[in-house]
Amino acid sequence: MANENKQPQSDLINELNKLGENLGALLRSAWESEERKSVEREIAAGLEQMNKKLNEATEKVKTDAYVGNAKRAVKDVWETAHGPTIVTEVRQGILDTLRKINDDLAQRAHPAPEASAAGAATEQKPE
Repeated sequence: MANENKQPQSDLINELNKLGENLGALLRSAWESEERKSVEREIAAGLEQMNKKLNEATEKVKTDAYVGNAKRAVKDVWETAHGPTIVTEVRQGILDTLRKINDDLAQRAHPAPEASAAGAATEQKPE
């Protein structure tokens, strides 16, 4: 009976070995198949495309941030140049100019009495 016990065990081991070999051959065949290589190329192309799009998006974000910062800087410069200080200075300049013009016009419209007498004296000189 010792032979009978060994025979089924040997058959079992042989069949498990064959199963291992067949699974190995199947995996090798699948790995080396054109279909798997095609899927690999497709995945690689897809990953490359995704990488390209991510790089483009990153550059766009950087550019948008740069443009946004530049716009804010220009706005700040504009507001500083045209801010309250400049407006106040311009307003004061206009007021000073208007006061001078009004003073000159008032002097011409209402000459001082001594200025009138001096002007009248020059006008009455015989030629």
